[in-house]
Amino acid sequence: MKKSALIISTLALALSPVAVFAQQVQTNVQAGSNTAVSVGAGNVTNQNVVNNANQTQFSLDGYGLEPQIQHNVQAGQNQSFTSGIGNVTNQGVFNNANQTQVDLDGYGIPAYPY
Repeated sequence: MKKSALIISTLALALSPVAVFAQQVQTNVQAGSNTAVSVGAGNVTNQNVVNNANQTQFSLDGYGLEPQIQHNVQAGQNQSFTSGIGNVTNQGVFNNANQTQVDLDGYGIPAYPY
């Protein structure tokens, strides 16, 4: 029993840094594109691209690394061709990114506080 407990605890200590590095980098890439062609009279074209990203890193362990780097890339594109009389084209691109890092292990603030 003691031998198996020693093996399990040794494996847990050996593999724990792998779990720590899992929160080092967060990457989010979002893209949206709309294309429209309107020919004639009285056409209405509405186009919107909406990108929302929420990234959170939370550190509570006493020996782990603080939250590190968060990347967020957002792009939106609208293209419209309108030919005729009385046509209306509305286009919008909305990008929103929320990034949070919390470190409660008592060893300082994040290394890269973006």
